[in-house]
Amino acid sequence: MTGKTKKFFPIVFICIVWLLVGQNALAGEEGGNWRSTYDMVMLWVNFCILAFVIVKFGKGPIMNFLRGQKEDIAREIQEMEEEKGKATAIIAETRKTLEESESRFEDLKAKIVQQGERKKQEIIEDAKHHSQIMMEMAKQRVENQILVAKQAVKGELVDMAVQLATRQLPKMITEEDNQRLFDACLTAVSSGEAAV
Repeated sequence: MTGKTKKFFPIVFICIVWLLVGQNALAGEEGGNWRSTYDMVMLWVNFCILAFVIVKFGKGPIMNFLRGQKEDIAREIQEMEEEKGKATAIIAETRKTLEESESRFEDLKAKIVQQGERKKQEIIEDAKHHSQIMMEMAKQRVENQILVAKQAVKGELVDMAVQLATRQLPKMITEEDNQRLFDACLTAVSSGEAAV
């Protein structure tokens, strides 16, 4: 709005208010019939003069003002349309990001479940392997203990047999048996010396 237009609008407004309110204020005065007719004619004359002045001198500023308002409103509408477009683009981008996030979340969830299942199977297989190793070790320990026990029993049997033989043989060997054993030992020793 230009400076002239700003100064012109209060004057126009005051004139319009005076025309509308002034008639009622003057109607309260009582005069003759000619006075009310005169007042009415003057009112219309003043109105026509005011309308002529407004049209003659105010048409350009009023039209400029209205054009300026139209341009301002059109510019504001354009700016709002652009902001609306930007907001719509942001909303669409946000929705797209949200959908991608949901799909990524589902993929991540599936991968975690799959890794969990794989890890579970690995733990089960590892536990089976360890249990087999432990069973083998236990089996070897048992076999070693059985072997040690067998050797101990054999040793004890040998010791018992030797003890029994040392007690019983002197009673059972005769002088002839003694001579035969002596000759067998001599023969073995002499054949061993000859081989050397």
